[in-house]
Amino acid sequence: MSARLCSRIETMLPRVIETRHYLHQRPELSGQEEETAAFVARRLADLGLRPRTGIGGHGVYADIEGRSAGRTIALRADMDALPIQEESCLPYASERAGVMHACGHDGHTALLLAVAEILRDEMRDHDGRVRLIFQPAEETVGGALRMIKDGAMDGVDCVVALHGWRHLPLGHIGLRSGPSMAGAGVFDIEVRGRGAHAAYPHLSADPIVTAAKIVLALQTVVSREINPIEPAVLTVARMEAGTAYNIIPDVARLAGTVRTLTPETRDRIEAVVRRIVQGECAASGAVAEIAYHRGSPPVINDARVVALIRRAAVEAVGPDAVSDLVESSMGAEDFAYMIERAPGAMFRLGLGDGPAGHTSTFDFDDRALGVGIEVMCRTALLYLAHGLAPSAPAT
Repeated sequence: MSARLCSRIETMLPRVIETRHYLHQRPELSGQEEETAAFVARRLADLGLRPRTGIGGHGVYADIEGRSAGRTIALRADMDALPIQEESCLPYASERAGVMHACGHDGHTALLLAVAEILRDEMRDHDGRVRLIFQPAEETVGGALRMIKDGAMDGVDCVVALHGWRHLPLGHIGLRSGPSMAGAGVFDIEVRGRGAHAAYPHLSADPIVTAAKIVLALQTVVSREINPIEPAVLTVARMEAGTAYNIIPDVARLAGTVRTLTPETRDRIEAVVRRIVQGECAASGAVAEIAYHRGSPPVINDARVVALIRRAAVEAVGPDAVSDLVESSMGAEDFAYMIERAPGAMFRLGLGDGPAGHTSTFDFDDRALGVGIEVMCRTALLYLAHGLAPSAPAT
C-alpha cells in the first residue's frame, strides 16, 4: 500500500492544489458557507458517495463503507473563512472584499476531499467505516456542536483532525497528548454609573474610572488567582465610553477573552471575573451587567489516538519529521466538542516559514498537502485494522 499510496498522491496533487486555489478565491464567512458546502457535496457525490447536507447549518458529511461492519473513524475539516481583506497579491487571491482564507481552511477542505477519493478505493479491502466531516463555523465557535446535535458524530468510535501550523518546518508533523489547544470564552461588561458635567465630577458615579479599575484588577486574575503551573490568558481587548470631552457618561463597556487549558481553571476564572466586577462597582456606586459566554472547551488529545497518528506519521515522513510539542497552543478550536464524544486528537501539519495565520498575507503552503493527505489516510486505515492500543504514555 505504501508505494501505491505515495504514487497516487503524487499523481493527484495538481488537482488538489487546483481545488485549494479555487476555494481560496471563494471564501465564505462562518455560517455563510453555502457555496463551499455545495462544492464539497458535489465532489463527494462525484466519487459515488452519498453526502448529507445542511448538517448544523452548512455542514456536510459522508460515509465510506468498507467490505463489512467494523469500527468507525471520523476525519474532520473546517470550511469557513475570516473577515480579513486579503493583501497577498496571489494569482488566486480572494475575489470577495473583506473575506479571505487566512487560517488555512481551504487547505484542510481540499486535503480531506483528496483523502475521500483515496479511501473510497482503499476501503474495498478494509472493514469498518470512514466518516468525512466538513464543518462550518469553526471561527465563530459553534459549528462543531451544531453538527453533533444533527448527528454527525453518531456511531463514531474515533475522530481525527489536522491544522496547518506555521511554527513547524514544512511537512513535519507535530503531536501532543493531553491539553493541546485552549478552551475559549468571551465576556462583555457594562458598567452603569451616573453621568455629569466633566467640571462637576463629584455629582457623578464615573463609569470610566470604575471600568479602568476593573481592567487593572482583572490583570491579577491569572497572576494571583490561578496556580502558576496552569497556563491561562485573560485579555481585555475593548473599552468604550463617552461621546464628548466635557461629559462624564452614564455607561462604559468592556469586552475581552479568556483562554484556559483545563475545565477547572475555566470555572475559576469566570467566578473571579464576576467577583471583581461586582466588587469594584459596589465600591464606586455603579452597577454592572456581565455577559460571560463560554466558547469551546480545551482540546484534550487522547494519548491512544496520538500514538496511532504517530505511527501513521512515521510511516509517511519518517521519525525525524515527527515532533513532540512541548507547549500547548492558547488558540481555541471547537473540534474539542467532537473529542468529547469519541476518543480523538488533532495533529499539526507544518507549513514552515511565512506570514502568520489570521493575517492579510497568509497562505496555506501547497507543498504540505501531500503529507497531510498521506498521514490522514494512513491514520484511518491503521485504526480500522488495529483499533487503539489499551494505553499510551502522555507526551
